[in-house]
Amino acid sequence: MILYLLIFSVLVSGIFLYYTYYISPRLNPVKKAEKYLKNEQHNEAVLEYKKALDRNGADFVVHFRLANIYLQQKEIDQAVLHLEKILDLNAFNYEVEKLDVQKKLASAYQVRDEPEKAFQMYYDILRYYPVDQEALYNVTFMALGQEEFEIAQRYAEKLVNLMPNSFEVVFAAGMCNYQNKRINDASSYFKTAAALKPGSDIANLAAALTLQKKGDYRLALSYVQKIPENDNDPGVIFISRRLQGIILLQGRKHDEAIKIFEELLNFAKTNEMQEEVLLVLYDIGFVAAKAERTNQAYEYWNELYRLDKSYKKIQSLVMMLRKEMELDYRTAMEEPQSSLDDYTEAWLEEIFPADFLWNICGLKSDRKLNLKGIMTTARVQTAHGDESGLELGSGANFEKLERFNTMNVENFRIASNRLVAKMGYKVEQILQTYRENDGVDFLAVSPEKEKTLIWVRRWTKARVGEIPFRNFAQAINDIKAKKGVFVTSSEITEAAEISLKNLSKVVVVQPDELASLLEGLV
Repeated sequence: MILYLLIFSVLVSGIFLYYTYYISPRLNPVKKAEKYLKNEQHNEAVLEYKKALDRNGADFVVHFRLANIYLQQKEIDQAVLHLEKILDLNAFNYEVEKLDVQKKLASAYQVRDEPEKAFQMYYDILRYYPVDQEALYNVTFMALGQEEFEIAQRYAEKLVNLMPNSFEVVFAAGMCNYQNKRINDASSYFKTAAALKPGSDIANLAAALTLQKKGDYRLALSYVQKIPENDNDPGVIFISRRLQGIILLQGRKHDEAIKIFEELLNFAKTNEMQEEVLLVLYDIGFVAAKAERTNQAYEYWNELYRLDKSYKKIQSLVMMLRKEMELDYRTAMEEPQSSLDDYTEAWLEEIFPADFLWNICGLKSDRKLNLKGIMTTARVQTAHGDESGLELGSGANFEKLERFNTMNVENFRIASNRLVAKMGYKVEQILQTYRENDGVDFLAVSPEKEKTLIWVRRWTKARVGEIPFRNFAQAINDIKAKKGVFVTSSEITEAAEISLKNLSKVVVVQPDELASLLEGLV
């Protein structure tokens, strides 16, 4: 009897094992799909994954795998459905990371020509990952293209810290500052852009224009002269030579200015640039008048008048110039009238309008988007309890920072380590810190595989001044890191803000960003 029972048990166990390890995998659609994928049979894998979803529609891993297949097959609409479903389920693991899903969905929206949805997704990413390079890049350039210059500048300057050698990024930061009338900062960015790409016409032109506005005519001239005279684009040559002439005039080099405009006039005539011919004749009259060459100014304006009597105010200018030529000094003193100098100053102010550089730089979008509406909606959602992006100063935000600041040393170090990982960095070494209660230091690798120094600080009694940032910059250089991330739970001083502009390797995560990152960690 015992023998029969033993045989029966062995048979049952064998059947169970056979079913578990041989039959069941063959019947499991997920396992079958994996096998098809290994053989690059994508259509068959899709069918099996769909069977799996028929059994369990909330299987986020299957949704993710299907989305990846559809993306590979360029079936974007199908991919979007599955990626959106994952976010609705709000379920993630080591294979299905929320950041990865959001980025793929944002990219898919762009392919589908849904820029507002893409912007929304990248903006959401920055609420959790404020230094994510891809999200910063897209938010910056989309905001810039929509002429939301204040918004664009906020993100562009963070992006410059992450991509200091990117010509495109540095130039965009300069453009934001230029449009926001921060000429000194714009000049610095444009000069950096010109150094990164010496042959760039637009960078040299932008640097020259900002320096001209600052009154640094000598340096402005050096940049405009870098634009090659043999450029293939006559329009570029015309703009650069015209600016060169204006800078020479403002630098009181009248003879050289007249010579440049005379050459420019011949250039426009040779290239049959009719509108430009009229413009140069108009300009050179003012230049000659400024140089007190009244007869020469009269000749050029007379020529312009013969070509187009309705051009701007040329008839009034010719009459005024003729009158001034006929009046002697005593009569002019006895009968003060509007002077040609008044018109000359107005001409100088209007020659390169405030939007001139913006209109030729190629960053403006032809399509109007409601980015402010998206950002306003996000703030309203935040105010109604969306924990992913609470504003600094809100109760929950304060509580998260307070819990972080009052942790014991061990828990603080653990939370900081997880914080660094959440920012996308891989910790290689925990470094010795001078005061462990106040902070922890990490040697890490960025998503771009760059050596990065990270300091996490929880100072509570004072704002962070410029000295800690300068010390941090020195530490970055000492260990030969590519960049550094300074995480602080306290605000920074105005002096520190100013000093950071010269510390290109330093990225700062301030309290509002830190509070968002601490969600789920404290």
